[in-house]
Amino acid sequence: MPNIEIREFSDLESLTIASVEYFSKLHNPPKKQTFLVPGGQTPFLFYKHLALTINNWVGTNLLLSDERLVPEKNIMSNVGMVKKQFFDNINSENLPHIVEIVGRSNLTDSEQILVSLNDYTKTLLPLTAAFLGIGSDGHTASLFPRFEDLFYNPNLFFKVDRPSEPFSRISVSANVITETPNIFFLVSGSEKQSVMRKILKTQNKKDILPVQKILRKSKGKIMFLCDREALAF
Repeated sequence: MPNIEIREFSDLESLTIASVEYFSKLHNPPKKQTFLVPGGQTPFLFYKHLALTINNWVGTNLLLSDERLVPEKNIMSNVGMVKKQFFDNINSENLPHIVEIVGRSNLTDSEQILVSLNDYTKTLLPLTAAFLGIGSDGHTASLFPRFEDLFYNPNLFFKVDRPSEPFSRISVSANVITETPNIFFLVSGSEKQSVMRKILKTQNKKDILPVQKILRKSKGKIMFLCDREALAF
């Protein structure tokens, strides 16, 4: 397993500001760069601060780590969330290119969307960095427990169908994450204490969480940016 750096912050706000500072250090316009960015709830502030901090987006691609196959206006849409949190706060005359997993084309069939997405994203690699969240069950992107057979998919993205959800998901494969040179996990809230305890305390035991399986195979630098509540154990 690679070396892992843990940084603790007093709250989500300071954690988010630090994550944007790391992004800024790696961001080098107008050079062509692609950053893998998160969906879910934690990154709301990440996108807000990112929009206010960066003032030159020339050459920059933002690639979502996963998406729910729902309309953009649906509250569950990650790209809808990004556009609201990001574009409403943008502090730049030019905009980054956000790769829309749903809506990039007029395709509606999930398999056609996947083929189109996988062909297109090949042109955006390699990644400069990945900024990801972690769920309380240890998932990142849409790499969930009990779906491990899909993680190391030969394609860049693949479909996930969970019985508990009325929609399909599209997730980046673990292969893409493990090949990324700089990986940042944004972790906040008391509900993440259990998963962080397992990550930090069971590194030499059998990997039991999706994120642990990814950590073991990752080739890049890994940093966990956590608020105080997530590490209060």
